Amino acid sequence: MLNADRQTTYKTHKKSGFLKTLVVLGSMLIGASAAVAAVPALFLEQSSITGVSDTLKASRVPVRNAAGAIKYYDIEFKLQLDALGVPVLAPLYPVVGLSPALTVGQFKAGKYKDAYNNVFTVSGPGAASGGRTTWAILLTKAGTSCPYCALASGSWTTGAIAGHPIQPVLTAQGITSTAYSWGISSNIANNSSNPLYFCGANGRAIGASQSGNLLALNGFCSASNVQTDVMTLNLCTTANPCP
Repeated sequence: MLNADRQTTYKTHKKSGFLKTLVVLGSMLIGASAAVAAVPALFLEQSSITGVSDTLKASRVPVRNAAGAIKYYDIEFKLQLDALGVPVLAPLYPVVGLSPALTVGQFKAGKYKDAYNNVFTVSGPGAASGGRTTWAILLTKAGTSCPYCALASGSWTTGAIAGHPIQPVLTAQGITSTAYSWGISSNIANNSSNPLYFCGANGRAIGASQSGNLLALNGFCSASNVQTDVMTLNLCTTANPCP
């Protein structure tokens, strides 16, 4: 009987120890889950908001879920007037959908310089409709050898020609190539030293492309699909700094 009691006691302690281990592991897992959990939130201030008539669209709204992951949504709000003429949200709105994946291409944001040490700032990507991205370039420092060889500003948008923001320009020029991201520029006034001057002066198409740290702005500055000029810019790096 004594041996039997000892065996029963041993089994009881063994089970008790196993249960305690499960409790400890469970507490650790719960604690880990609590540490990983994040507060869900959306960040409208980081989206692109446009308004037309009675409709507001917020593109690529970052939304953080409970796991801390960020997803992007397009949200559309439609307003109407009530009997007193007060704006109210229309029925069935807002409409929420996942944003399409961005077509970023190989473009790099940063400081660039041309052969005359004019320095430009390229910024992007910005979100546009249909998963496109927009990029902008701005002259931020004129060089001393040929400041008028620089363009003043410009922009381009990735994606197909169909539905492109400058599709009317591309169609008018007979451009069908998808080798570039298309845009337009504005040039320093009344100076044709800039190879893209006639593009900027006449609203012609410019095709942007990037290979490594080299950004090329290809001008289609006649009223056709024939390339006329190109401006090449180099990304400023530690090894190749801006002046």
